[in-house]
Amino acid sequence: MSGFANYEPETDRRAPGAEVVTRPAEENDLDACARLIVSRTGGSVDGRRRRLLGDLHDPGRYSAVACVGREVVGYGGVIWHEMTSADPPTMAPTGYYLVGLIVSPDWRRHGIGELLTVDRMRWTAERADTILYFANLANGPTLDLHKHLGFTELTRNFTFPGNPLKPGTGVLLQAPLKNHH
Repeated sequence: MSGFANYEPETDRRAPGAEVVTRPAEENDLDACARLIVSRTGGSVDGRRRRLLGDLHDPGRYSAVACVGREVVGYGGVIWHEMTSADPPTMAPTGYYLVGLIVSPDWRRHGIGELLTVDRMRWTAERADTILYFANLANGPTLDLHKHLGFTELTRNFTFPGNPLKPGTGVLLQAPLKNHH
């Protein structure tokens, strides 16, 4: 099992009448976000919650949630990454990166990933001209989503701090943003 959603590009199972709202994450959302993330990545819910709490207070990071009613059904983040002179030449460039998009299995294929990505791109457009993203080449759904939103491939030869992708399995993408800052 890859941890990715089954790839069904022609499927759209939006729930009739279910209103999905995206918004900045708040402290009372973090338990649900941590459970979503840990369900895919493993690890400790408490540890993940502490990291998410730190993200809420970091001006270079943004956490978004998707909610149906009061239920958090999706999460996605933005982080600022900065190259240093000590980094290898293959280090991903300085900029804002989309990270950690995850949607509850019961709510996949409802357009929630796109809503969260558009929300995070809007936040980043207030701060930068471009946004970056990396993904596993095997993750067809996310690659199609990001291509649809204007992302184009920069390279497959890159490194990123903490990136679990093995060399040759990932792709680094970038999209221009309508700059409003």
